[in-house]
Amino acid sequence: MTTELIGTLFLSEKRKNLMIYLLAGPMTIEEIKTELNVTTSAIMTQIKILMDQGLVVFDNNVYSLTILGEAISQKMIPLLATLEMYSSNQKYWMEHKPAFPPALLSRIGELQNCVLVEPELSRLYELPLKFEENLLKSEKIREISSFFSPVYQSTYTDLIRNGVEIDLILPPSAFERFKTDYEELLGEYISSPNFRIYVYEEPIEIASAVITNNFFSVSLFNNNGIYHNHCLMSFEPSSLLWGESLFNYYLEKSVQIKADDF
Repeated sequence: MTTELIGTLFLSEKRKNLMIYLLAGPMTIEEIKTELNVTTSAIMTQIKILMDQGLVVFDNNVYSLTILGEAISQKMIPLLATLEMYSSNQKYWMEHKPAFPPALLSRIGELQNCVLVEPELSRLYELPLKFEENLLKSEKIREISSFFSPVYQSTYTDLIRNGVEIDLILPPSAFERFKTDYEELLGEYISSPNFRIYVYEEPIEIASAVITNNFFSVSLFNNNGIYHNHCLMSFEPSSLLWGESLFNYYLEKSVQIKADDF
């Protein structure tokens, strides 16, 4: 029976779309036809199947979800979002380790319309151009990184001096590299009211993640633990909220480095 029900829900785009559409409330057959762009004969066959499974009812000339039909439809939405997220960049997800906290993995379907961004051959060891262009437009930047990035002593300098809010979380090794090689610059940063730096003592298992006021990006290690210059970028509000949750997860376990500590 379970297999039959799964087939009912997912083996027909019309049935799947109808279940999601009816979450908005009861609809007439004409409203359903208009929304789904289907003929009466095409959709009535699918409605009958859903009614036979106890998911849809017909009353007072409108179709609506049953109580359990609505509960099932609500659960379908995050699953469908996760499948869409995975299928749109399936090769990437197959080849990289999504080492996110369990609470964030359960919401990973919120990462919608992600685009893989890689640098051009002419700037192989620089920031990917699309990423850099959008970073420079940002008013607020929150970053988690497992390594020291050259951007910290180049691009970030101008952003901080121009008043952009920046919060940076690093592991101890990356912070020590920053302090040792760029002590004066780090001192300038820490003295700036719009810059905050934190140390996360536990391993950071993703390569990096950047959350700004207009985009989210993440870079992962591949399945062999190797990193290459790239990022997945999304401008969707749901992705930005997911990124904020990821940043806050690390922030809660991080220690801020202040001018007195430095």
